[in-house]
Amino acid sequence: MTDSIGTRRVGRRGFLAGAGAGALAGALPATAGAAKKPAKKAAKKPKTKKVDVCVVGAGLCGLTAARDLRRAGLKVHVIEADKRVGGRVWTDFTSDHVPANYGATFIGPGQDRIAALASELGVKTYLTYNDGKNVLYFDGQRQLYTGTVPPIDVASLVEAQLLINQLNSMAQEIDPAAPWKAPHAKEWDGQTFETWKLANAKTDGARKLMDLAIEALFSVQSPEVSLLFVVFYIRSAGNLNLLVDTPGGAQESQFVGGSQQIPEKLAASLGKGAVTLDSPVRYVITKGRLTTVRSERITVVARRVLIAVPPPMVTRIVFEPGLAALKDQLYQHLPLGSIGKAIAIYDTPFWRKAGLTGQATGDTGPMKATFDLTPPSGSPGVMMGFIDGQDARVFGTWTQQERHDRCIEQFAVYFGDEARKPRQFLNVLWDEQPLHRGCPVTVPGPGVLTAFGDALHARDGARFFASTETATVWAGYMDGAIQAGQTVAAEIAKDLG
Repeated sequence: MTDSIGTRRVGRRGFLAGAGAGALAGALPATAGAAKKPAKKAAKKPKTKKVDVCVVGAGLCGLTAARDLRRAGLKVHVIEADKRVGGRVWTDFTSDHVPANYGATFIGPGQDRIAALASELGVKTYLTYNDGKNVLYFDGQRQLYTGTVPPIDVASLVEAQLLINQLNSMAQEIDPAAPWKAPHAKEWDGQTFETWKLANAKTDGARKLMDLAIEALFSVQSPEVSLLFVVFYIRSAGNLNLLVDTPGGAQESQFVGGSQQIPEKLAASLGKGAVTLDSPVRYVITKGRLTTVRSERITVVARRVLIAVPPPMVTRIVFEPGLAALKDQLYQHLPLGSIGKAIAIYDTPFWRKAGLTGQATGDTGPMKATFDLTPPSGSPGVMMGFIDGQDARVFGTWTQQERHDRCIEQFAVYFGDEARKPRQFLNVLWDEQPLHRGCPVTVPGPGVLTAFGDALHARDGARFFASTETATVWAGYMDGAIQAGQTVAAEIAKDLG
């Protein structure tokens, strides 16, 4: 559905919408003299299926695990609350069928698992446009530059590089499977990234660049995230440069036709009837050797259950018996980042004619980073802006018209007056999505990893848990989701072997 300004309205029903409405209706007294309504037919009882493993969540992690378990000779069924597969991998389409990635978009060197899966499924990649100059907009001034080094004062640049080197060195102390056991874990987990930044960065420019990096990676502000988690995240990717760079980094390439093709094709490979969509799971009940998973459209009885949804969504399911206390507490301390995207469609990528890459970095919102998402054909021109952290929370208070006007104005500040006339404008705020309530990854604050970290990878009886957050390589990315799925599938297959 598209409104008058061409803004895509996106929304999905919440986990408890049906149950909540029924409870409310039951609490209301009948109105005197009200006309009698015909009795409604009893709701159709969900069908029941018996399998070896029930997977809750059809994102890349859950689908990867399901495929590996099937290959191990086990009978598997996947239940997904949404009307689509993919989870945090979500591609919408413009009015003329151009893919617009609302979720995970990029792939870079070292992300071998997602690269291999895409190749296997026949999904090709193309390089993110990077010919020309980038835009820097700091302190109300617009400047152009080439390469990865922005044109700020030399002292700030030198200090920023020293900070990057220091973080990369710290990351080498981390075991990504158990960062809370690192030699300096308590010290690093006892402070936010903000505390560390203020103690180690003296120039305003270096501090500003560090803040922008945190917003870009986690969609939160520096005071919200544990230093230990930042160091772990760097370790899981290899180094900070890989995380933030375009050529040679995590933003190097995109998928032809959009990222969501990968989970869609992966789900199709499981066979007809292997995935039930639009069916939020309400209860996971373990009795004896079997666990019953009850959702709106299907009940699955399984020997093992894999919960493969974002950690904050896990506790919206009723477990009997309840989750282990440490795991439940962990999930209560893992909020998702706040992120939105604004996507403007133009007849052509006009910024390329002006010698610009389409990549901009700014110190004011709503969009502090932009990328050229134009398809490999070269048209239409697709410009995307990230809206992160506090900017995303403010974005959520604006009307659709305000979102359109302020984002288009900022595109114009970055790229010139031609940006004021898009032929279509789309936006999404992940915080508003009832089945997610944020993206791209959960972000622990100080003290969380050292207090609850042991629960992150732990099973809970017949119930296993995995998501990109449980990955040890490229955590938070599509590649990490696949690694987490492969790892937990091997554990379940061994347990049932």
